[in-house]
Amino acid sequence: MKKRNVLISIKGLQSQFDDNNDIELVTEGLFYKDNSKYYATYEETEMTGMTGTTTTLEIEPKKVTLIRNGMVNNQMLFIKDKKTTSYYDTGFGNLVVGILTDKVDVDVDDNGGHINIAYNIDINEEYLGSNTFDISIKNA
Repeated sequence: MKKRNVLISIKGLQSQFDDNNDIELVTEGLFYKDNSKYYATYEETEMTGMTGTTTTLEIEPKKVTLIRNGMVNNQMLFIKDKKTTSYYDTGFGNLVVGILTDKVDVDVDDNGGHINIAYNIDINEEYLGSNTFDISIKNA
């Protein structure tokens, strides 16, 4: 499958104690398949505060990996009912990020599709909150 231009829509909800933040982003990106994995890639913008960073979603039926390279470097692994740990390079120092994933629903094929993920996050072993995000990948 050749790389093709797509629209990537991301809707997220971040819940920290009594504070909820909705996030919505629609951006152009690339979508392709390599072996049995799908990939969706896009450039971060000023809106996300990560200008100069490329985000890649590596999509498998039961696992999604979010990879950021550039001004921010990080890899987050989402596997249902598993806790994963990664390092988050902020440019000012590293943080240890823990992800405990409650839900990973992947409905993606050669035409695009949807991903829904719910997880709890901690930074340096301190609970930060719970997050959900819904990603839609459609032809541009």
